[in-house]
Amino acid sequence: MKEPFESATSKGLSSPSFIAFFVLLLSIIFFRSLYPPANILSWDVFGYYLYLPARFIYHDIGLHNIDWVKHIAEQYQTTSTLYQVVPSPEGGFVIKYSAGMALLNAPAFILAHVLAGPLGFAADGFSLPYQYAWTITALFITGAGLWFTRKILLEFFNETLTCILMVVIVLATNYFQLTAFDGYLTHNYTYTFCAIITWFTIRWHRSPGYYSSIMLGLSSGLIVLIRPSELVCLFIPLLWNVYSWNSLKEKARLIANNPKFLIIIIIGFIAAGLPQLLYWKHTTGHYIFYSYVNAGEGFDFLNPYTWQVLFSYRKGWFVYTPVMILAIPGFISLYRKNKALFPTIIIYFIVNLFVVSSWTCWWYAGGSYSQRALLTSYILLALPVGYFIEEMFSRKLTRILIITVLVIFTTLNIFQTWQWVHGVINPTRMTKAYYWKVFGRTKIPEGASNLLLVERSDNEVLANPENYESRVLAFHDYEPNHEPKGNYCGDTVYSGHCAMQLDSAKRFTPAIEASFSEITTSDHAWLRISAEVFPIFDPAVNPASLVATFEHEGEAYKYKAEGIELEKYSVKTGVWNKVQFDYLTPEVRSKSDKLKVYFWLRGNQPVLVDDLKVEVFEPR
Repeated sequence: MKEPFESATSKGLSSPSFIAFFVLLLSIIFFRSLYPPANILSWDVFGYYLYLPARFIYHDIGLHNIDWVKHIAEQYQTTSTLYQVVPSPEGGFVIKYSAGMALLNAPAFILAHVLAGPLGFAADGFSLPYQYAWTITALFITGAGLWFTRKILLEFFNETLTCILMVVIVLATNYFQLTAFDGYLTHNYTYTFCAIITWFTIRWHRSPGYYSSIMLGLSSGLIVLIRPSELVCLFIPLLWNVYSWNSLKEKARLIANNPKFLIIIIIGFIAAGLPQLLYWKHTTGHYIFYSYVNAGEGFDFLNPYTWQVLFSYRKGWFVYTPVMILAIPGFISLYRKNKALFPTIIIYFIVNLFVVSSWTCWWYAGGSYSQRALLTSYILLALPVGYFIEEMFSRKLTRILIITVLVIFTTLNIFQTWQWVHGVINPTRMTKAYYWKVFGRTKIPEGASNLLLVERSDNEVLANPENYESRVLAFHDYEPNHEPKGNYCGDTVYSGHCAMQLDSAKRFTPAIEASFSEITTSDHAWLRISAEVFPIFDPAVNPASLVATFEHEGEAYKYKAEGIELEKYSVKTGVWNKVQFDYLTPEVRSKSDKLKVYFWLRGNQPVLVDDLKVEVFEPR
């Protein structure tokens, strides 16, 4: 009896897999064209890209003159805060993100810079030609990724199953959203370079040579240069075909017999990463520099968020990309049909999932759909999924079942991608209640938005206090019988008998401190922070600030300070004035992270402070 996928593999441009490749790529290009790149060089992409205009237009790779960066950010609305750069120990600023994206987009950037002026656009690095240059490069990267995906799949499956798997990857996963709509992010690029690494790993193990060695080394270095956490992709060539003690010895012999090709791979890897090392050396004085200095995010390998990454309604992988559930039984099929690759794929997947889950901002902030950080793993996961589909096609009943499941998952993904594009699926604030409220709907039902997570923005004002229960968390009146005691007692106090005087010898009031778990048991709370201040000198020449921040292991994040010299407060000298602002608790790394609230004298002349208060507003 003929097997379902036994048909001979066809060749050339008329093969089904090539037609599938062509149609899928055209579909991505078509949907990308529906949304012209008016302002894609913004937010994280602004950070990836900043190397190019800094080096070739403004000649300030060390960002010693940050004014031009601020001007561009204001003119093109690229970012609300310059989180994309961090201070350098040598002065100036260091770009937070590594240089891989800038390096790959450099040729298109140079072409756009040459054409911008003659086409009537500003040659400032951010006008429309530069936006299109980044978009077109991203589409070329997408095309290369699909091309190598096809080549890899044809190594293990025939034309028919290769076509099915390509449709599954593109249309049944968030690959479609991350190429057609967000292709300018790193994940489109890392997917492609993981495919290149996998393809040349196959070629190298079949017959080591110069070309495959060069490509394997360069692609391995570039994927790390694009996104350093993709270092896990090195497991692919390292573990390829290692599944037993004998296979390990064979792998060792293969490497020992081809030392020159191993050296070429290592040189290629180092060459790809060299621009980053030279940039760090130039801007910081060190070849290695850790730029992720925000204490609010980082790796926590002892407490990974694996359950949330997989099942959360916020960004859960299996919630928004349910077709990948097939990879779980697929590992059994992989073990049965290709035992040599089982350890490679499952180790890579587990380690990659662990790394992705260990990032404390596990939802990978930004307007993405599903778990974008897992996109790269689809290259290898296509194999267990493919073997599982192959097994399911062996019987008529299971064949009908798997076809039905694939159609449902693909249709659901396309529809939910449409919901994401049109704002029905919120890119950052999804909850279980909201998900099921909008499930299958083309419009947001009335009142459903109230079910979303709290909205976080730069303009923090508690707009609906009636939805919250309030209480006073702490109140410092600086009276002699209370802690902390004031250091000024006299006629010029706001209430009671004493106040706190700040001067050049004492610039800070004692801080109000509380852990997040002491503030709320909810996912967030609003804080209303206030103090009475008596300026003895004009605040314009003797500024002071009311400060709120959270700390993780002594390092501050979500720092907010408002100066009494701000026009909104209209502070007058010689009288008591109330200074107050609202503060939304951050998405803390740990519930033990600590709130600190205090008053800070930034000038040198005395100022009096009284009745420092923090009110908590918890969701009802």
